[in-house]
Amino acid sequence: MAKLLMVDDDSAALGWMAPALESRGHEVKSFTRAADALEALEHWTPDLIIADILMAEMDGLTFARVARRHRGVPIMFISVAKKQAEAVITGALGYVQKPATASEVREAVERVLGRRAERNTILVVDDDISVRELYQLILQPRFVVVGAEHGLAALDMLARRPIDLAVVDVHMPVMNGVELIRRIRADAALANLPVIVQTSDYSALGAPVWRDLNVSQVVDKGSFFDWIYRQIDLHVTGKTA
Repeated sequence: MAKLLMVDDDSAALGWMAPALESRGHEVKSFTRAADALEALEHWTPDLIIADILMAEMDGLTFARVARRHRGVPIMFISVAKKQAEAVITGALGYVQKPATASEVREAVERVLGRRAERNTILVVDDDISVRELYQLILQPRFVVVGAEHGLAALDMLARRPIDLAVVDVHMPVMNGVELIRRIRADAALANLPVIVQTSDYSALGAPVWRDLNVSQVVDKGSFFDWIYRQIDLHVTGKTA
């Protein structure tokens, strides 16, 4: 049995999700306000936090940043919002897209509970080794970071280990970023993998192909880390006193 804290401003959603998880023997505390959930964390430490993203008073990504800074508790999201990449960056270990069934929620929670001591793994695909090393240096304190020099090497990496998020350059030898993402989307096991495209080619930033390939974000290389830092404080690595 695990202790679960749920926060969702939709009381109807809590009304069926909490009993669905309690039926598996979990202890569930539910809140419709993020502020109340944060107050509960002052005197109660759950094994997992389950949050919505689109909440009126405080969105779920902001709540996750504050909650992790306060306690370092593992987090997953259940939301209608398509923000999987941002969820990974905030450290979330799971994501369920609404609408969802009770069995989907229960199975996702069990998966996350099974990996709650892990860090998310980010794959950086870029033919410039200095870029890969820079990303690893900056991201490694919070994430497991692995690299690949082109799309073909990235596919090999994806076949060999679980990856939570891919950060992909556009122009690379052997296999470029567009072809890599096409191959990812064509693979049933990888079709929902969150992908961020980062590029120094300004003409590629607004290309329609990224929408067709369900890319989460397209970011200029020069502002990539600004975007990352807006999502989460990378220096927050664990529990605080």
